Amino acid sequence: MGASSLKFGLSVPNYVIKEQPLDRHDVNTAKKKMTSQWNTTTLEHPLTSYIVETVTLSVMWPMALFGNALVCVVIHRSRRLQSTTNYFVVSLSATDLAMALLCVPFILGRVISGQWMFGTLWCKMIRFVQYLLPGCTMFVSLSASVDRFYTIIYPLSFKFTRHRTEQFVFLSAIVALVLASPCFYLYDIKYADDDVEWCQTYVEPTWGGIFYVGFMFIVVWILPVCVMLVVYIKIFKYIWRSGIGGRTFQRTFNPVPRPKVKIVKMIMVVTLMTVCLILPFFVVQLWYCSRGGHDVNQSIYIGVVWTYFTSAVAKPTMYICYNSNFRRGCKEVFCMSTMKCYRGNAYTITTASKLSRKNYVGVAETVTSTDVVTTRSPSRTFNRSAALDKYTWPL
Repeated sequence: MGASSLKFGLSVPNYVIKEQPLDRHDVNTAKKKMTSQWNTTTLEHPLTSYIVETVTLSVMWPMALFGNALVCVVIHRSRRLQSTTNYFVVSLSATDLAMALLCVPFILGRVISGQWMFGTLWCKMIRFVQYLLPGCTMFVSLSASVDRFYTIIYPLSFKFTRHRTEQFVFLSAIVALVLASPCFYLYDIKYADDDVEWCQTYVEPTWGGIFYVGFMFIVVWILPVCVMLVVYIKIFKYIWRSGIGGRTFQRTFNPVPRPKVKIVKMIMVVTLMTVCLILPFFVVQLWYCSRGGHDVNQSIYIGVVWTYFTSAVAKPTMYICYNSNFRRGCKEVFCMSTMKCYRGNAYTITTASKLSRKNYVGVAETVTSTDVVTTRSPSRTFNRSAALDKYTWPL
């Protein structure tokens, strides 16, 4: 027996095993399977989870579209609502409207089909938008808090005009755009074990990915929250004071008009809700990176999208609850007011000068050459009922 014999007296022939080269198809399949370990989960969702995700997103999507579009239309039509604070409100509604138009339909398509069908470029675009919009929301909310701070506490030192408000909103969008641009590099299409395309939902747990998510969490969430907390505490102390003898918080005698106090309450509630609903997005991203990319259920990501998208649905409700002018504007838009859509011809903006456009100067109807001017008869001179009925608003 040779060297290959065993101690039981059995001889085993010496086979020479040669490594067979892999063809290109096998190499590509192996690469796809290796990359799938970072961002893939079980594609077969339970039926209950599938139904809940589909129905919830299908219901929330039209609600967010209708509510935020209504906010933009009402503020655009109503002169009472065209203030600097409401320009920030319009910016927040436009951000939520972009979320409803650019992200939710494709996420809903992924949930229904069980795979990503929209290609690599749109996968990168969706992840870019999902980092861009929270940044815009947080920075615009920060600008709104600064506006309320100077308007209430230091009204004469610094004033937010319409042009300055537009500059703050534009700067917020530019900063958020720059911070979210690395998403085009960090996100890509992945492949499951059965060669199904899957849009990467989390940053890969590398040092670069962990640094980016941590940096975004600090700059987009922690720093704005700290600044807004300090600002609103000072506003709260200026408007309210603690009661004496165990009584509840009550208004001071500071000359702050009640409408401004209501606006502050609305902005504070909306900001608090927005901050709390954006937080899970960054927490889940950091949690995924800390676990090394393993054992993360895809339904957690859908839950995070629900949580953030809930703010887009709830904000219009907050505006209706805390702003009586907004409620009146909604009635006028739907012709439910006692004025019955009188705004069609009431506030016509002139094109004569820039000053007239800024001050909403109306234009009276001019008499053309085709109009026939007739004189009144003496019998109609004292009949004022017809003239009054002509110019009275319908009730």
